[in-house]
Amino acid sequence: MSGKRNKTRIIEAIVGLVMILSVLSMLFAFLMNFDYTVPDATIEEDVDFMADSISRQKLSAISWLVAGAINLFLLPFYLILFQRFQKGMHIFNAFLLLGMAFCFFRLGLTILNIAEFSSNYPELRIEEGEIPTEVLVAIRQVLQLSKIGITFFGAFSTVFTISRFSEVKFPVVGSTLAFLAGPVVITFIWLNPEHVLLTASLAVGWTGLLMIGLRLANKGLELKQV
Repeated sequence: MSGKRNKTRIIEAIVGLVMILSVLSMLFAFLMNFDYTVPDATIEEDVDFMADSISRQKLSAISWLVAGAINLFLLPFYLILFQRFQKGMHIFNAFLLLGMAFCFFRLGLTILNIAEFSSNYPELRIEEGEIPTEVLVAIRQVLQLSKIGITFFGAFSTVFTISRFSEVKFPVVGSTLAFLAGPVVITFIWLNPEHVLLTASLAVGWTGLLMIGLRLANKGLELKQV
């Protein structure tokens, strides 16, 4: 096996393994995501809930930061592996990965800022019947960044699987799942983020990308007789 092919296999294995980590980190971040709204609660109850949930906010923030870091780490290896194939699509996919990583980083940092504000004001109370403006702005940013980041993920999931590259073939089932899940994810994250179909489509998309990641990792790690 040539030295060039050996290097390609190493990159394939890295992309596959990091893609698996990326999916798992997004799954964990989604499960740990902190919801700042308490159904049928007063403003005072919302504030008390935030003040009593600092550790949960920090865990949510760290999980999003880790997801962002893993996706950022995936980006250069993705660029190296697929630079020979359909350059326009490959660059667009890289942009989607970068956007996803950026949103996850900002999301994590914003949640950390809210947690820091809550921890510095353990006796936080409402003044003039309103939550402090900076907290409201930060919470709105969390909601928007979450939507935009998931939108980047849905777009990447579909565009990434549009072409099954000639030398790096993706599994048919995994490609189909990831391809179909993307548009559903994008639709429901904006129309109805609480809908069960959003969770289901995310699970389908993650499953598809996990299968692709396993395929790339196995292809990169397998040994062939010369």
